[in-house]
Amino acid sequence: MSVVYDDLIRQNRRASRLLLAGAFVVLMVIVWVVLGLLLGPDVLLDPVSGLSVTAIGAAIGLALTYASFRSGPSLALRAAKARPVVREEAPELHRLLDEVCVSAGLTTRPKLYLVDDPAPNAFATGLSLEDSHVAVTTGLVERLPRYELRAVLAHEVAHIVNDDIRAVTVAVATAGLVALLADVVIRATIYGGRRRSGGRNDGGAQAVLMIVGFVAVLLAPLAAQLIRFAVSRQREYLADATAAQMLRDPQSMVDALRRLDEDPTPLTRFESANAHLWFEEPNDLKGRGQAASLARRFATHPTLEQRIVRLAQLNAGTVDPDRPLRPR
Repeated sequence: MSVVYDDLIRQNRRASRLLLAGAFVVLMVIVWVVLGLLLGPDVLLDPVSGLSVTAIGAAIGLALTYASFRSGPSLALRAAKARPVVREEAPELHRLLDEVCVSAGLTTRPKLYLVDDPAPNAFATGLSLEDSHVAVTTGLVERLPRYELRAVLAHEVAHIVNDDIRAVTVAVATAGLVALLADVVIRATIYGGRRRSGGRNDGGAQAVLMIVGFVAVLLAPLAAQLIRFAVSRQREYLADATAAQMLRDPQSMVDALRRLDEDPTPLTRFESANAHLWFEEPNDLKGRGQAASLARRFATHPTLEQRIVRLAQLNAGTVDPDRPLRPR
């Protein structure tokens, strides 16, 4: 089974590199459109100035991609209002994270954070192992027994080991940048059109740029959602399996998923752009009807039930998904 895991981890790393490249291309195109609207489409049509504007757009796009990469962890932690938790405040939680890191063979331990929220949930973020962060909610610490809490921590550490946190970090910041630049495109279109309303006739090129700009605006929310999808779903299955293998305790991972599936407490300290960060989908998707079914199709996570089934199949004969849950 380790061969399968290694192959999936390699696929994750390739996907992370593609995501970085895709983020750069998306940001470069939007910046190029903004520059064209502000400077005039005739500038883009000139070979010399057009290449210069394209180079500037590429440089700005690259800078924005790098900035999103560097600022992603702090943005995610601030959005969740996560605070550092020292060992004296939560010694048992620190011991559990120590156990998980030893099991994972990590020489550097992620920084531990606490989110004051009654819903049981957690997330990991960071740029690398040396700059990784694991945050858990107070609800998770209060409601899960020791071995199940350890399993959830192992799931988050698995995201770090599997190199998911880079892709997650880029996705969080890029989704916000795409939305911000889409708003800039709208303003540049209005400003650029007014500024040149009495100038020479470059209406055809201006119209093309406006169309490209509006298409970018319309597709920006979809692009942001696709970016979030790219770092979720299959990665959650892999993190569950990696955590179970890491601890050699798949039953506790299954029990943790079952307990969270039974808990109706909604998460309050989250933003939709960061939904893919969390251990469990923070949006309430447990309702019935066509609207709830459609929402689940666009969720960033597979359902907990799907994850339980997948993990039980991978560990057939060693876990019982129907056994009574242990008391807290």
